[in-house]
Amino acid sequence: MASPVMHILDKVDYSKHRLVTLPPTPLPPLAPSSLRLQPKILGLTTNNFSYARMGHILGWWDIYPQPENTPAPYNDRATYGRIAAWGYAEIVASTVPDIAVGSTVYGFLPIATLPEDVRIEQTGMKDQIYVVNEHRQHLWKIYNRYTVCPPLAELEKTKSLDYLGWDALMQGLYNTSYNLSTYAFAWEESNRIHPSGEGAWSASDANLDSSTVIILNASGKTGMSFAFALRNNRPKQHQPTTVIGVVSPASKELVEKSGWYDAVLLNTDDQTAKHLVEKSQPRRVVLCDFGARGGAAATWRAMLASVSAPHTFILIGGEVKPQHPDEVIKSFGTPDPECHIVNAGMLRERGIESGNDKYFKEFFAAFDDFKAKGGIPGLTLEWDDGPEAWEKGWEAFCKDEVRASRGLVYRV
Repeated sequence: MASPVMHILDKVDYSKHRLVTLPPTPLPPLAPSSLRLQPKILGLTTNNFSYARMGHILGWWDIYPQPENTPAPYNDRATYGRIAAWGYAEIVASTVPDIAVGSTVYGFLPIATLPEDVRIEQTGMKDQIYVVNEHRQHLWKIYNRYTVCPPLAELEKTKSLDYLGWDALMQGLYNTSYNLSTYAFAWEESNRIHPSGEGAWSASDANLDSSTVIILNASGKTGMSFAFALRNNRPKQHQPTTVIGVVSPASKELVEKSGWYDAVLLNTDDQTAKHLVEKSQPRRVVLCDFGARGGAAATWRAMLASVSAPHTFILIGGEVKPQHPDEVIKSFGTPDPECHIVNAGMLRERGIESGNDKYFKEFFAAFDDFKAKGGIPGLTLEWDDGPEAWEKGWEAFCKDEVRASRGLVYRV
């Protein structure tokens, strides 16, 4: 049997990475109320870079610490660490009476061929479990929630392999956009929640009727998901009048093909957008930054300051590039009172609190609709096998070689 391997990153510069082989070691007996998870299908997106970029702030380095038998120097947890990825894992051992070996879980999983043990509790909601290991309890709850699913062979037969690939690649990203549309910009009073999950957020703040929504980094998977949600998950009368996507030249054609945007402009077309806004005279403009590059957000905010329509700035993600931890902390700077920062974890938790099983039923119905309609038009799932392939994909992201039309999914 091959020795297990795991993907290890330098915490200061996560473009420095490698696969580390662990010495063969017998697995310990499984603790009570626990599952032993073997990762099987993982998705790689720019979101994984966010976990590395902000891991020291939000605790993502702590989820799956290196095992005790990790060889030097990679056993130094202050210098090196592991991030995780969304996808499916097989349950290879279980001490939970009603969760069978051979079933799978969907959730936040280690990038390794080594199984990982998690202690869980039932949530009282259908197929939903919660990881209760002490070292993970400072995380947002989203990273400790898992869905119990049938065996992979059954899922592949009834759903298809690409269905599972879309899950690994997009379920978490689509969930953020779905929650933003359904709860932060709620058309139903009972659903209205501040984008951060906390604080005052009026019916007027949430109202997108007769509005223009501008999406920066519109080709990103979360930005595309938000455009889909605006046009497919909302009643027609509560959809914005105009949705403008802002992109780089390389991704303009892909975004246009989606049909979800009324106009697709380049990052440098802010004055063109100003003309469109002034001509249409919307009730308000909502600028959503899903991680625009090269200072585009500042340019577009300055443009909106010069138009007569009131505007709201929503920050969903930062620019994806390797950054020193000190630079990340500095980038937060002084809080901007005119910037509403989305806390994807808190927004989701508030949605779950308001609906319980109903929340998951409605979300999975919406996500199934997204997949049934082909996901993102022009985006092709690219399957590959093994941790070596994952490592190559990570390197390609480090070099900015992964275009928006590619969806990287791996069988581990």
